[in-house]
Amino acid sequence: MDPRYFLNEVVTPNVAALADDRGNIRLAINAVLALDTFVGILWLRSRAGSGDDGHLRDALANESESYRLVRDAAFALKHGELLGKKPRLVRRADQVVAYEGIFDAAVFDRSAFDTEAVIWLETSDKSARPADQIAGEVLVFFNQVIERL
Repeated sequence: MDPRYFLNEVVTPNVAALADDRGNIRLAINAVLALDTFVGILWLRSRAGSGDDGHLRDALANESESYRLVRDAAFALKHGELLGKKPRLVRRADQVVAYEGIFDAAVFDRSAFDTEAVIWLETSDKSARPADQIAGEVLVFFNQVIERL
């Protein structure tokens, strides 16, 4: 499969759907997994030699903290819990979580609190970021990556 096609036809619609429904856990997981899957497809198209896609995933995670969070969340979702020694921002699937009524400074001028549920990605250091925001940042990053190729 062509990486640009996958990015445009699968990843982008999943990220857009999450942006439209920030509290939908299914859409958050679809966006996270689609973003991470894109890297595997990109690796298949661009690989030189043998091995796995781990080096590409690590290189991209070093360039983008948001992708690192998505990568770790995707692995945790696929495996339940990550027990290896590799440093991870997300270690457990239950760190993809919905909260209601969370203060959001970005919308302070409209209302002090969101009343809708928002899916958050919690990190191992107990911080959290909205999944839709992270997915949007990674989508922008991947569009830049694909333009470099």
